Amino acid sequence: MNTILIYGLLGLPKLEIAGAVIATVLARMVEVSWCLLETAQKDRVKLRRRHLLRDDKQLRSDFWKYTAPVLGNEIVWGVGFTMYSVIMGHLGTDAVAANSIANIVKNLVACFGLGLGSGGGIIVGNELGAGRLENAKKYGGKLCKFSILCGIASGIVLLILISVILSATNLTDQAKYYLQWMIVICSYYLIGKSINGTTISGIFCAGGDSKFGLICDTVTLWCITVPLGFLGAFVFRWPVLTVYFIVNLDELIKLPAVYLHYKKYKWVRDLTVKEAISS
Repeated sequence: MNTILIYGLLGLPKLEIAGAVIATVLARMVEVSWCLLETAQKDRVKLRRRHLLRDDKQLRSDFWKYTAPVLGNEIVWGVGFTMYSVIMGHLGTDAVAANSIANIVKNLVACFGLGLGSGGGIIVGNELGAGRLENAKKYGGKLCKFSILCGIASGIVLLILISVILSATNLTDQAKYYLQWMIVICSYYLIGKSINGTTISGIFCAGGDSKFGLICDTVTLWCITVPLGFLGAFVFRWPVLTVYFIVNLDELIKLPAVYLHYKKYKWVRDLTVKEAISS
């Protein structure tokens, strides 16, 4: 819908930025409608008003206990990536143009790893909630191995697409040079992204181990990559690709800590509350 409404394809008017707004709103409406239709099917969890209005103190306490760190993690991560844009924006128009395209391509290819994390979290969560903790550990191990393969495959796909991406862009020679090497840097980033997305966002959260992600991203982004990126861009005036390399190190820096935390198996917990049955 973005493509059709922005550029005015299929006989529709060319709306440009307004087309992007309309397409985004329509997409969210379709998304919500689809979710409501899904809950209406047989053997699905039903959305009921009484569930939303019921004051269950235990449920509310558990909800904020496990989701507040996730919300905090998203804020830390989101603001950190905004700082990356500020850093790259200081390096000139060619760097900004190349960085914008590289990020779009990187995010498109990274969707495979993100999907693996979301789906893996559901699979592991189901096993943990059913009390099958050993099965959850086995599935977690398989998902981690698959995430490595998925990350490598995503990186290879990105490298293969370099010539196609460069030929499809209308950039200066300097910007194309930046873009080419930025995509190469993104290829290793995707390996770390796939592994960390599967473990931190999927497996760990399935067992309520959500604080680790908040701590890990806070330290990695705000104590290492963001400060180094600012120093490289604003103080030491390092080359564009050096700065870009630094701001894309966050996912790799996290890997040793993620591996060690995974092996502690703190995430292997059943979070469900068993209701007492009165005789």
